[in-house]
Amino acid sequence: MREHAVVIGTNNHLPEGSPPSLFEQTYQVCWRPWLSTLYRFPDIASAIHYSGTVLAWLQAHHPEFIMLLEEMSSRKQIEVIGGGYFAPIMPIIPSADRVGQLEFLSTLIRKLLGRRPRGAWLHEFAWEPSLVSTYNACGFDYTFLPAALFVKSGLDPAQPVLTEDQGKNLCVFPVIDPQGMGDQMTDLGGLFRHHFDERNEAKIGLLMISDVNLVQTWQNSTFESPDVLYETMFASLRKAGDIIETVLPMRWMRTMDAPARGYFSCSCSPRLAAACSGPSLKGLASEDLVVLTPRRLLLQHPESRALYSKMQFVRILVGQLRGDKSRKKSAQEEVWRAQCGDAYWEGAAGGILTLSVRSAAWSALIEAERFARQKGSFVPGIIRADIDLDGEKEILFQGVNYDAHVRLGEAALAEFDSFKSLTNYINSMDGEQRGDCLECFVDSLDDKRQFSPRKARRGFSAYQLQDGGKPSMTASFKGKVSGDSQGGLRDVDITKIYSFRRENLGLSWNLINETDETASFRFVTELNLTAGKSGLDSAVRAGERVANGFDVMDAPSLLAFSFENSTSRERLDFRSDSPFALLTFPLALPSLKGEAGASEWQGTRLLIGWDVNLEAGAIETISLTLELAQL
Repeated sequence: MREHAVVIGTNNHLPEGSPPSLFEQTYQVCWRPWLSTLYRFPDIASAIHYSGTVLAWLQAHHPEFIMLLEEMSSRKQIEVIGGGYFAPIMPIIPSADRVGQLEFLSTLIRKLLGRRPRGAWLHEFAWEPSLVSTYNACGFDYTFLPAALFVKSGLDPAQPVLTEDQGKNLCVFPVIDPQGMGDQMTDLGGLFRHHFDERNEAKIGLLMISDVNLVQTWQNSTFESPDVLYETMFASLRKAGDIIETVLPMRWMRTMDAPARGYFSCSCSPRLAAACSGPSLKGLASEDLVVLTPRRLLLQHPESRALYSKMQFVRILVGQLRGDKSRKKSAQEEVWRAQCGDAYWEGAAGGILTLSVRSAAWSALIEAERFARQKGSFVPGIIRADIDLDGEKEILFQGVNYDAHVRLGEAALAEFDSFKSLTNYINSMDGEQRGDCLECFVDSLDDKRQFSPRKARRGFSAYQLQDGGKPSMTASFKGKVSGDSQGGLRDVDITKIYSFRRENLGLSWNLINETDETASFRFVTELNLTAGKSGLDSAVRAGERVANGFDVMDAPSLLAFSFENSTSRERLDFRSDSPFALLTFPLALPSLKGEAGASEWQGTRLLIGWDVNLEAGAIETISLTLELAQL
């Protein structure tokens, strides 16, 4: 063996919900040219990781790629590395699911290539010490962590170490961070020469390049094709062959001396750490951020916490399924699909900010819940449970066609799941509002015949759940709704009642004027709805009028409207006994592609307003019915 050993490889992943065109584009720019170019350099060994999502797509759409992968694996030119099938952030999923995801991908690799992987990739280097026992139980011998974490742990950043948990060992390789290298990656030989010149005692250097980095390197280069770029990279490695030898991780482990022992604190990649840091930690250097616990990502986006809470609740339902092993296995796989790490933070390419990624995770959880229901024994009903893990029990209606989760406080609908289309219709995000998930049936007051320009209608209602005594299909709340009306702040006492039925959801508000004067105002309830992947997939239709953007149907003359979901051929029909006005406008986030002034559609906000004249001591009832229907 030459003076220095090098492990060079790639980690490849696209999140669940990514469009097929993105898979094909990444295949043509990265996955195919990297492997086919490497094939022409048989003296260069490479370690490669594919998430289960990518590997299953390659198997279905490019079987010739799998054949090449199998041939290169058999001749020991490449070592395919395992990991979590759906690239989860390991610390935020339960231990049983960690094992399930690891075994799920190992099984697929063994099926395709005839051997189990011995190493495991850790998505975004999201590390906790207890993962040693998990990886060991799944038969893994090694994993990778950033070299910066070695430094923070008082370890040599150029030597593997043996770490331990509960008497179980795992070898950990230090990985050079490729972020910000730019053109340096085209001269890998020079890069590693410099690496070893700086560390005279170093025996090994590791560089694992993500497909995102490779695509960006190609896009920023002047090479006429990605094949030429990768050929240049491999040629530079071959040119440095006098002192550098590329090796596979398992081969190195068999030949190296007993490594030093070391321990690591909770940590994650610099990119995930920066996303987890929050405003209070923005001043810390990147090398200090890597020791943050990955669980902090659940603090940055309320949508992430909502998805995480739903995942934990559905896991309980799946765990209670008995008798039908096939059904339970299918339900478990859908839960794992929903654990795709990108859906819980911004990721390398948008992650949770991408509607299709969020929608894919919700769809998988709704499917898992459908699988978990016992055939012939499921009974619709209302349960009180702490669904969102905030320490307070909420209202959850579990129906045949839909689920509805009502959060206390504003008595707003936080989740509305259709089991026919596998859609959570309350899955919007708004670039102008952070801190709370967008909800439906958020109440406030305005002046008559107008909608306030206020976009975020939070803090204008406060309700208390009323104990109904006997079990029923209703949930009653009592409280006050506030707003600017008649030139000042006004309060109205309201009883808000949800009625859950098989085919629809009914909602009524009993408005009570307990003052000595007549009250005139517009009672407004806000909806935030989403469906599909873009604004073209949905529309608000009131009779012959269709609203695709900002639109005011202001004269209080409407009695019904629909929110259409063209993707799944489903619509939400809204009907009222009292005429109302309607305001609609799109919800959006700034373009993830960095285009100045551009935005990406996230959903539609609808304000429904009823003009009310309420005499002193009088009561008026407003009702609204929501029904699922097929287009």
